[in-house]
Amino acid sequence: MEAAPHGVRVNAVAPTLAMHPFLERVVSEEELAHWATVQPQGRAADPAEVAAVIAVLASGYASYLTGEVVSVGAQHP
Repeated sequence: MEAAPHGVRVNAVAPTLAMHPFLERVVSEEELAHWATVQPQGRAADPAEVAAVIAVLASGYASYLTGEVVSVGAQHP
């Protein structure tokens, strides 16, 4: 809110589960399978799906959005 009068927007993206190679190396297949079952779509997000939300926030389409955390996944049931 402090930055808004200066034309600066501050937002965040909070994905619940986004699959990437590092995650596959440090988390067991069983645990990843369980996490996927609790997602509304029944799977992990692709990093590109999270990146798309970030791209919208960085674009003019979100010019009036500030001070928000955008959930990508099941954080808000």
